[in-house]
Amino acid sequence: MKIAPPQVWRNKRFMYKLTASRCERCGHISFPYSSYCTKCGSKNVKKIEISGKGVLESYTVSYQSRDGHEKGLPSVIGLVRLDEGVEIVAPIVDADLDKLKEGVKVEATLRRVYTDSYNGLIQYGIKFRVAEG
Repeated sequence: MKIAPPQVWRNKRFMYKLTASRCERCGHISFPYSSYCTKCGSKNVKKIEISGKGVLESYTVSYQSRDGHEKGLPSVIGLVRLDEGVEIVAPIVDADLDKLKEGVKVEATLRRVYTDSYNGLIQYGIKFRVAEG
């Protein structure tokens, strides 16, 4: 018996964007969203959407993977400082490894993360790529 797939597409607006909280008391931005300020503890926070643009602070390249995931090699993981000041660790895609360097501008992009072979569902996630221009 096949189980009906979850209605993930109904949540895409909330799942596929960078949502953070900004403290109305001290101005601190917390990512991911939190119902309280992670700096001062205030519950007076506002939900904001982050631009997804920033700078690659550092990165590492991995040539190892689990069985069945060799197609995605090499994989690049970077420390990204977003324009809003938040630092996140995220996959870097579509990068020419010979030209990739710290300090380059990057932007968020929606990419496939996983395909469920049983249901045929595709799960997407946010990754980063070198910004054009």
